[in-house]
Amino acid sequence: MKIITALLLAGLSVLGSHASSIEFTKNLKMGWSLGNTLDANCSDWLDYSEDQTASETCWGNVKTTEALFTSLMNEGFNTFRIPTTWDGHFGPAPDYKIDDAWMKRVHEIVDYGYTNGAYVILNIHHETWNYAFSENLEKAETILVAIWNQIAAEFGDYDDHLIFEGMNEPRKVGSDVEWTGGDQEGWDFVNEMNALFVKTIRATGGNNASRQLMLPTYAASAVDNAINGYKLPQGDDNLIVSIHAYTPYNFALNPGDGAVTTFSDTGDLDYLFNLINTKFISQNVGVIIGEMGAMSRDNDAERAKWAEAYTSKASALGVPCVVWDNGLFEGEGELFGLIDRETFEIRAPEVVKAFMKGIGSTGPVPQVKKEGSSKAPEVEVEEKPEVPEVPEVEEDVETVTQSVEIPEEPEIVEFVPDNEPEVPEFIPEVPEVPEFIPEVPEVPEVPEFEPEVPEVPEFEPEVPEVPEFEPEVETEVPEPPVTPEIPEPPVLPEIPEPPVLPEIPEPPVTPEIPEPPVTPEIPEPPVTPEIPEPPVTPEIPEPPVTPETPKTELSGDYYSCGDDWDCKKEKATACYKEADACWITITDGDYSKCAEIIEGCNKIWYS
Repeated sequence: MKIITALLLAGLSVLGSHASSIEFTKNLKMGWSLGNTLDANCSDWLDYSEDQTASETCWGNVKTTEALFTSLMNEGFNTFRIPTTWDGHFGPAPDYKIDDAWMKRVHEIVDYGYTNGAYVILNIHHETWNYAFSENLEKAETILVAIWNQIAAEFGDYDDHLIFEGMNEPRKVGSDVEWTGGDQEGWDFVNEMNALFVKTIRATGGNNASRQLMLPTYAASAVDNAINGYKLPQGDDNLIVSIHAYTPYNFALNPGDGAVTTFSDTGDLDYLFNLINTKFISQNVGVIIGEMGAMSRDNDAERAKWAEAYTSKASALGVPCVVWDNGLFEGEGELFGLIDRETFEIRAPEVVKAFMKGIGSTGPVPQVKKEGSSKAPEVEVEEKPEVPEVPEVEEDVETVTQSVEIPEEPEIVEFVPDNEPEVPEFIPEVPEVPEFIPEVPEVPEVPEFEPEVPEVPEFEPEVPEVPEFEPEVETEVPEPPVTPEIPEPPVLPEIPEPPVLPEIPEPPVTPEIPEPPVTPEIPEPPVTPEIPEPPVTPEIPEPPVTPETPKTELSGDYYSCGDDWDCKKEKATACYKEADACWITITDGDYSKCAEIIEGCNKIWYS
């Protein structure tokens, strides 16, 4: 009878541990992460040699207790993720031996969940030796094998309520593709490390030969290129895809520009779960969203709407979610705290209730005590001499069996309640339809870039230079084409000779000029009596020379402004007016003189 009972219990254990990943994940309802605790890395300022366990509280959280786990189970959480950083807690090559005190403390905290009948996920977290660069692969593989061999041996007899997660968000730290889904180098690194992790755990035998293992995508990302570059090892049905999704980003995680406090659009969530369903669930591959959450922005009502929408969509696919809790409630950082770890008060009750509503929770998780020792209980059963005393009545055999095999009982009890709530999981999907209506509100974020335009006007002050006055001449003179004739006046170089003008015998023509306004500007009218040659009159085309007389003025008053640009502008304006008068008074078609005046006006700016 003893043999039969032992076989029966062994058979139940095998059934539990050999359930395919997609069937197994349906037993995990809602999870909670012990963030910023065993994953804290303070080796840059904390001397681990004095106390290896001191890092548990170096990021500000209190020492973890079993009451924290049982309190959360009373709220409906039946899965606990224990992020654990081993970096700084193991020795040098080639053994990379994990410190005994650290391993003992990790074991204690795992037992806080495991021995109460909950599912526990144990991983390697903030490591500095597994950055996803090809040149780092060989060393990373060596350390990964050493660390996981020790962890697997420590928990070798634990049943399928303990899950191993190979890596946390493995990525090319510090690169341009660190958080954008990676590249071929990163994908290859993660795929090779995942395959080695599976091979290492399976080789340790015992329950590890069929234990459920979580394998992350590149950076545990849910973006398309990370998922498309992901390769799950073949021939093993007990492998689960590990994904982190703080979705939608602007509501859930964004700490800066573009962040929003309201949740009204399920578009990102729909895309996320459609992708998960297409790539994995429909291919009979289980998925666990190992990290998710929405930081507090004093918006718990909106977070509650998000929480219900998120978990209802996930549970409809049989995908369990593990919410991130870093124990932070105040300040400017990522406030993901849900429960006070000293008083066990739920600080965001609306959010927690919404999580449970989304999965169709039936209430507190039953706490069924289990043995957490790493020693195999079967050996002790064989040594018990009481069994031979029960040949007459089978009931006695059962009694003995129960007293010996207590660690196995929870498996039977545990699977029954977990399966009951699966049916209602699909109910919450109906109310999600109206959530698509308010998709438009997110568009207003674009206007943030408009303020950059006002910077252009700064260059306008440079324009008011010479070019401002040239257009005046062109607009008033209908014959701009004449200007091309200007090249004829090689006379320009003669400009410095204006003082010779008085010697020109042609000025007598001036009396024939009907433009009196010009004459007053000529300070040399006395020259007229010196002209005894009236025949010069036929040379009337030369009178334009008279407007050249202003040149003498240009060489004087017009060039007296020095560096005073307002003065130059005033003088140039007066000069250009004289040029205008020249263009109007010319009767013989020779506009070269007017052009010379303009040349003189232009020189005002360079005087």
